[in-house]
Amino acid sequence: MNLAAILVGDLATLLDIYALCILAWALLTFFPGASGSAIGRLLDDLVLPVIRPLRRLLPTLAGMDLSPLLAIVITYALADVLQGLALSGFVNPIGALVSVVLEFLTAVLLIVLLLLLIRVLLGFLHVDPWHPLAFAIRRITDTFIDPIAKLTRSRGERSAVAAFVIFLVIYIGLAQILFPLIQQSANRL
Repeated sequence: MNLAAILVGDLATLLDIYALCILAWALLTFFPGASGSAIGRLLDDLVLPVIRPLRRLLPTLAGMDLSPLLAIVITYALADVLQGLALSGFVNPIGALVSVVLEFLTAVLLIVLLLLLIRVLLGFLHVDPWHPLAFAIRRITDTFIDPIAKLTRSRGERSAVAAFVIFLVIYIGLAQILFPLIQQSANRL
């Protein structure tokens, strides 16, 4: 292993640690006095320069600030690209980039699928729709359910189940069949 690969690997490790700092900062926001502590101020200094521009780009969704989540995803994606380059000996940068993009798309599909599953379970359990968590899940998943409800002309939880089944098929088709084929093609470049 050459020096460049070692340095890139170390940089990727630092990015992984930075992503953990973003997660710790986001968790500290749930505790009112924590941001005033020494650790809270240190994390503010480390994380806010990245979070502020992302907040301008992303609207809040159902009252939730998703900029820390996006910052973590970007940080991990950059670390994955660097680790992929270091492991391949800087031979296949396109393959490393394609791998990260496909992993990101797979993660997005999986998150949507999990949110839809939670929505279906909340419907089956007859959870109070005005509970803050149930309300937030409904608002987030309505984006995926409404077009399917119009196509199937179904209402209520039937459309949520239909959306879950459709996204499950999409996830299996893309993440389990198509994406590995694309990755193999990119690795041959």
